[in-house]
Amino acid sequence: MNDGIAWLAEGGTSGTGYCVTLARGLEPEELVRRLARDSAPVSLGQYTGYDLDTYLDQRERERRRSDSVAVRYGASGDLAFAVTDGYWPGEMPTGPLLGASKDGARVFRLYYESQNPKLPPPEFSYFHDGRYMCGFDMYMHTWSHEITGTSPELVQEAVLAAGIPDESERDVAHAKSLDVVERTFRLSLPREQVLHGKLPSALIQGQASA
Repeated sequence: MNDGIAWLAEGGTSGTGYCVTLARGLEPEELVRRLARDSAPVSLGQYTGYDLDTYLDQRERERRRSDSVAVRYGASGDLAFAVTDGYWPGEMPTGPLLGASKDGARVFRLYYESQNPKLPPPEFSYFHDGRYMCGFDMYMHTWSHEITGTSPELVQEAVLAAGIPDESERDVAHAKSLDVVERTFRLSLPREQVLHGKLPSALIQGQASA
């Protein structure tokens, strides 16, 4: 079953929103290794999202630090996925995804800090073979209408056809944008598995004293 990604607009993957990385051309373990960047990821075993949040909260209290970022990961068809948990808001820049997309990989980032008091828009970014291909704010009405990257034409026509730049309702623009991205790039994330199932998990930041 293809669940698509539009369901993320209904509440994300946690109470803080969502930070989801999808990749075509990488195995899930390799995606996690690339997301960890300078330090090797630390395997944590199988967790539901709720149980992983509980574990990370306890870990932060014991360490008296707030730097733990973990991912739950797996595969959906030909896509590897990594769903971020922990201290990720403001800590998951897209710059490192240039490196994550090397060797011909196609990497997609979906990012939304739903509890940020500044209410930044949800964001989409696409990287391929070490290049930033395109990205845009998934609520354009009072934010940027620009589709950035070296190949904005990949999504521009579909974004305009969906009326996203003129959509004044934030939630509607968000859902329409995810639908456009889903159809354009054939993206999917297994809803039931992500929201309620157990998935392999690993620390990608704050690995010291794991």
